[in-house]
Formats: sequence, C-alpha cells, structure tokens
Amino acid sequence: MSDDKKAILRIAALLAVGLSPGLAALLIAPSRGAAIAAAGSATMGIAFVMWTQRLVADAHHLKQRESALRGELAALEETAATQARELRDARTHDAATGVLNRPAFLRRLDETISREGRSGKSVAFLLVDVEGFKAINIERGRAGGDATLKRVGRALEDATRGTDYVGRLTGDEFGVVLNDCNDPGPAVDRIFRALRNESGKDGAPAVHVAIGAVAIENPAGVELQELFQLAESALASVRGKGDSQCARRTLGAAAAAAAVSS
Repeated sequence: MSDDKKAILRIAALLAVGLSPGLAALLIAPSRGAAIAAAGSATMGIAFVMWTQRLVADAHHLKQRESALRGELAALEETAATQARELRDARTHDAATGVLNRPAFLRRLDETISREGRSGKSVAFLLVDVEGFKAINIERGRAGGDATLKRVGRALEDATRGTDYVGRLTGDEFGVVLNDCNDPGPAVDRIFRALRNESGKDGAPAVHVAIGAVAIENPAGVELQELFQLAESALASVRGKGDSQCARRTLGAAAAAAAVSS
C-alpha cells in the first residue's frame, strides 16, 4: 500500500475515533452530545497534531538517511575510481620508482616521435645511467638500491615539465623525453640540481648520473633503434667519470632523411 493511501486511512480513523461518540450522543441527547462532540474534536485535534509531528519526524529521518546513503555512494565511487587508477598505474608504471615502465615509456616515445614528426616540433631524449649502482646494491643491499632508484626517478620528474615524461628502461637506466625542446641543456642542469637536493634529504648519500642527450631537430622518420644507438654512444663517453656529467648529440634533418631512405 502506498504512503498516500496509508495517510488517508489514518486521517479517516482519527475522524472516526474523534467524531463517532459525539454523533451517537447527538442522536440520543443533543445537549450532552455537543459536549461529547467537542471533547472528541479536541481528542482528534491532539491526535492529529501528534500524527503530524510523527510525519515530520519520519520525513526528517528519511532525509538524514538519504544524505547518509549519498555519502556512502560517493565514498564507494571514490574507492572504485582509486582502485581503477591503481590498476591502470600497475600496468604502466614501475613499482620501485613510480615512473613509467619500459613498455609504456617506449610506446609513448614512439607516439611522440610520430606526432611531433607531423607537426615539425623538435624533441629531446635523455638516456640516464646511475653511476656506481652495482656498488650501491652491494653496499646497501636491495632496499638501499631501490631507495636510490626512487630518488633518481623523483629527481628526474621534479626537473621536468608537465608535458615531459620519465621511464625506467633497465635496472639502473632511465629515459626522459622533453617535448617541444630545442636545447636539453637547461633540463640537464635542473636534473643535476634536483639530484643534489635529493642527496641531502634524510642523510641520503650523493647520487651521480651520466646522461646521453640527443636533440631531435626533425622527428619525422626517426627510428627508435637509431635514437637509442646515438644516445648510448653519448652516454658511453661520460659514463664512469665519478660525478654527474652529460654528453650531447644532435639528430638533425639529414640524419632523419637518411633514416627514411634506409
């Protein structure tokens, strides 16, 4: 039965309870019946007020319950969104450092080269190697090695812009893509400063990196294999120096044209 029908039945019952004695008395003794009718009306009025108060209380309770249910639903939706985001990040991000994992980074790099090749915008690629990482693992153990990688990943992200991205390629090697960038020098300087800042946190020892930087003047036709070979060559020239250093190469329009024809 609907709430409206129940309300009508309640009112009818109150009318019957309040008026029936008075009506009966009016038929038998009109003067006395008027008094009984008045008393019945008063009783009905009191009952009606009590019933109205009950309805108001019920409505207030329902409103509170509705508000609580809305809050619970919002919390469930937020939890579901968080779990979906965590699942997505688990597929695309490195667990130890929080940056992109190798497959996700290479896929995004390939998309960047294709997109910027059509638009004609330059791109810079950094191949970053943590100096002395094997010794760090031996000296501080696996946990210490992971902490070092996490600091490097954080420093790389802190030194880049929102349009750039960072990925972990191998055990101690990272990749950085600088979108719409002609000169990677300022970004490299920011990376070195960020690493110095990270080294001072919580008594963490200094961490140095070697960087092979490649400025891609014309991304059209560039192959990832060619790009990595050039970056590896630059990286090899400064690896093992003991402090943070960078070697730069340029992948110009001539090299891109050669890549297209080969």
